[in-house]
Amino acid sequence: MYNHRPLALCVSLACATLCLTVPAAFAATSRADHLAEISTYRDQARWLDALAAIERAQVDVPNDDLLYRLQVLTLSDIGNAHRAWQLYQARPELFDDAQKQRFEANYLAKRVGWSLAYGASEDTRLDEAENALAEMERILQRDGQTVQTAPLRIRYDRLILLNRLGRHEQVRSEYRQLLAEGHEVPAYLMAPVGDSLMASQHPDEAIPVLEAALKADPGRSEVHSELAYAHLESEEADTAIGVLTQWQKQEPAWRWANGARAPYANWPRYEADLNLAMIRAYSGDLPTAQRELEHMVAIAPANGGTQSSLGNIYMMRGWPRKALERYSMANTLDPRDVSARLGQYDAYVQLQRDDLARPIHDTLLERYPNQPSVQRMDRSWKAHRGWQLHAYAEGGRSEGGGGTSPLGNDDGRYGVEVQSPVIDDRWRVVGFADRRSVDFQEQTIRPLWVGLGTRYRFGRADAEAFVYRANDDVGETGLSAGFGWQFSDTWHAGVTAARNAADASLQARVSGITADSVALAVDYRRNELTHWSAGLSQFRYDDGNRRDTFTTGIEQRLLTRPTLLLDGLGTLYASRGSRDDVPYFNPSEDRSAEIGLRVDQQLWRHYERHFRHRLTVSLGNYWQQGFGSALVPSAEYRHEWQLADGRIFEYGISWSRPVYDGNRERHIGLDAGLRWGQ
Repeated sequence: MYNHRPLALCVSLACATLCLTVPAAFAATSRADHLAEISTYRDQARWLDALAAIERAQVDVPNDDLLYRLQVLTLSDIGNAHRAWQLYQARPELFDDAQKQRFEANYLAKRVGWSLAYGASEDTRLDEAENALAEMERILQRDGQTVQTAPLRIRYDRLILLNRLGRHEQVRSEYRQLLAEGHEVPAYLMAPVGDSLMASQHPDEAIPVLEAALKADPGRSEVHSELAYAHLESEEADTAIGVLTQWQKQEPAWRWANGARAPYANWPRYEADLNLAMIRAYSGDLPTAQRELEHMVAIAPANGGTQSSLGNIYMMRGWPRKALERYSMANTLDPRDVSARLGQYDAYVQLQRDDLARPIHDTLLERYPNQPSVQRMDRSWKAHRGWQLHAYAEGGRSEGGGGTSPLGNDDGRYGVEVQSPVIDDRWRVVGFADRRSVDFQEQTIRPLWVGLGTRYRFGRADAEAFVYRANDDVGETGLSAGFGWQFSDTWHAGVTAARNAADASLQARVSGITADSVALAVDYRRNELTHWSAGLSQFRYDDGNRRDTFTTGIEQRLLTRPTLLLDGLGTLYASRGSRDDVPYFNPSEDRSAEIGLRVDQQLWRHYERHFRHRLTVSLGNYWQQGFGSALVPSAEYRHEWQLADGRIFEYGISWSRPVYDGNRERHIGLDAGLRWGQ
């Protein structure tokens, strides 16, 4: 704290000197009396009275150096750092180095405080912070100092500016440097430092910093929320919920002011409720989060933050159209709300409207280039719009089937599909190469399919068309086309047709028989918990055989935990063939019913990167006309590595005991795949 005693002594000595050097009448009745009055007020820390006395004295004694110094010092003491700095700049020779440093540090601190104010517009909101940082660096350069040699007050305030400007890695570096030098960073810096540690994706480092910020000031709502997210992003979901639940209990929904006739809304409680719902959602409990946020929206429909958060829940549940309605409401209520516009961008991408997502992306990237959520949006946009690649390889071996298996004794497949960047917000050019290899007793088939086509995605419609040919000269050039339609957030249907279908029986192909096909598929996703699909298809083989199939399946979530998912699986299958005298597996009638469980566990995650493993086990009952029924067990185990947004490498092993024409066999398969892009 600044010590005023030496200054009071100086004022007293000045009064005594003046009594000896100026006319007695003037000294006794004017300047000395003024200085004595000013000294009394300053000793009592009555800064406003002292400033008023100085101004009266300046009227009687204009252009007095001591009064000028006292005016500047008192303005600084009263907290008017900007005016004190302006007056000091006009006559710097009147002040010593310590006073100069004090004026400049106070002035920079004031500029830092101004930089945190709500900007006049999005385009100018950071101007004050940028100007303050530039002024800080100018002062350091003038005095021949670096950041490391600058006064601690300036180094501390600099962290706030860097955080405001989104230079989060720089905040982390300079904060760690201060700690390494043994400096105790003030408590008021913990919140911005913690925010930067979170933004630079170091939640483990942010937790103790945010806890220190809360200890110093338990009333800071944003710190409670950020601490919860730090625990969540450190894979401590239960701790995150506990942090918010405890805070929620401490904050009543309404507070009373002394003498008030009615209570007022307690906004910290709103923040606790809102963030608790979102933490539950990110932990997998979407139904509870939806109920809580819909209740909050019903109470305060004009709250843009709640509308936007509810939109996030709808997106996570697979309802982009419902989400877009909420985001649009939030954007209308607050056009500068970044989260609402990010939600609109996500919804438009999911709805296949890149033409509407692009201007939102471009505007946010231009105005908020350093905001982590905007940077994530930009990465997802590039992954979505850029080149797409899918490379795969798989192989298997069947034993004990007596040569009747449609899978062959040894089977293998490998290939690659490449898609061009999006053209005109709708189209992609697609090329692929696919090698199949199957050994059927003493016969082997290894066709290489090479094709070129296009995919169309816009609004509710999706379509594709391909031309392809195999190198084994069986059949003619292949053609395929498909068209799909999104009826709603939950329903989608599509139809496909192919000439010389690549997925027709390879047993038939080894005998020189090809097939055309037509298929209809219906897909229903109620939410992230329930997915049902059904399909009808017919293969029309060259030998006159018609093979009709029907398949339906359901996936139902049974258990959701932050890092563990358990799904129940069920499928029904039925098919029939019109001929039973063909050289390939073609039951007159067959059907199967299968139930299973899939366990999906996340073992490690750091933002866009993660490692998961999945185990799927099932048991089915397969019936074939003329051969009766048999139980068919199967199991599959897989690893999934997400290396970055849109970059996934996975591999797995599978085992099953299928039955064909009454002969049971054992099939073991291995596969691996890489997806690059979304």
